[in-house]
Amino acid sequence: MGATVRSPPHFIRELSMNEEYAEKCQALSLESRFRFSCHNEISCFNTCCGDINIFLMPYDILRMRRAMGLSSGEFLKGYTIPLLADEGLPLVVLKMMEDENKICPFVTSDGCKIYQDRPWSCRMYPVFPSSSGEEGFIIKEGDSCLGCKEEKLWTVEGWKKDQGIDIYDKMNESYEEITLHDYFLKGNKLDPEKSKMLYMACYDLDEFKRFLFETRFFDVNDVEKGIIKRVREDEEELLSFGYKWVRFNLFGEDTLKLKDKLFNDILQAKYR
Repeated sequence: MGATVRSPPHFIRELSMNEEYAEKCQALSLESRFRFSCHNEISCFNTCCGDINIFLMPYDILRMRRAMGLSSGEFLKGYTIPLLADEGLPLVVLKMMEDENKICPFVTSDGCKIYQDRPWSCRMYPVFPSSSGEEGFIIKEGDSCLGCKEEKLWTVEGWKKDQGIDIYDKMNESYEEITLHDYFLKGNKLDPEKSKMLYMACYDLDEFKRFLFETRFFDVNDVEKGIIKRVREDEEELLSFGYKWVRFNLFGEDTLKLKDKLFNDILQAKYR
């Protein structure tokens, strides 16, 4: 893991861009209207893609590295910076280019080269949730983004639909349930081994898949054959299974069951 950050993990959704973004914002609801259009005929095209902190959710990484044709390990090593929150939760930041503009490595003069698989925060821009668990949003007011002066009019709900946010929200929901779990709200922290376990299951999916299928995992854990087949063939299913495994191991929840009933009962009683 890398350097430690003090912000809580749910800030990934709330403030993925510069902290300056929240300095002067307008409150919006799902039905609120705003103007925005980004294209290569405005002078600030691509400038919002440099010198920013983009925190990546697990589903972001799944989509981005698949678009690049890379393994999860290759993508994480080449394009990200690992961080560690106070709670011991691993976080991942997109690594920017080492030039004076610190531009995103996926940006070209024509725009984003992985546009169809760009991360959640890039899709939502220039709108962001005002806080976790609420249907409130914010948009920055000011002159920095000329796209906000274009004539194209959106509702927040329409923008989310147009940008394909629904599948991202669905896949990220289970991860947020982990990071906002009562376990952490009560002041508990992950030790280094548990942090590595969560990092593997949520971010390094190829390594997690090897762990599942190259060990006796399915000999010990009672998992239906149909689920095993889906986990082997579908990366979204693999990620969802990883969330269940994390909840089982970190919080003692019954998201998985061991084949040895006696041992399973002892384990569950330990966490009650």
